[in-house]
Amino acid sequence: MTEMLDATIEGRLLAQRQILAELLAACDRAGGPLSDWVRAFVADDYGPKDYAEDPGAVPNAAFAVENIIADEKRMLASETQRILDADARG
Repeated sequence: MTEMLDATIEGRLLAQRQILAELLAACDRAGGPLSDWVRAFVADDYGPKDYAEDPGAVPNAAFAVENIIADEKRMLASETQRILDADARG
C-alpha cells in the first residue's frame, strides 16, 4: 500500500513540475519582464546563499528542507530549459 501511495505522490509531483515548466516556458515566449525572470530562474544554481564554508557539515532539519527546495528548483529549472531548448531547435 505504501509503495502505491509513494508512486501516486511521485507521479503527481512530476506532473506538477512538468506543468510549471510549461508555464514558465510560455512566460519566456511572451517576452518582456516575465521572460527576464524566467531566464534568471533557469540560470540560477540554487546553491546555499549564506556563504557558509560547509553548511551541510552539521546536518539539521532546516538545512535538509532548504536543500530539498533547492533540488526541486534545480529540477524545475532544468525541465524549463529542456523545453526552451526544444523550442529553439524548432
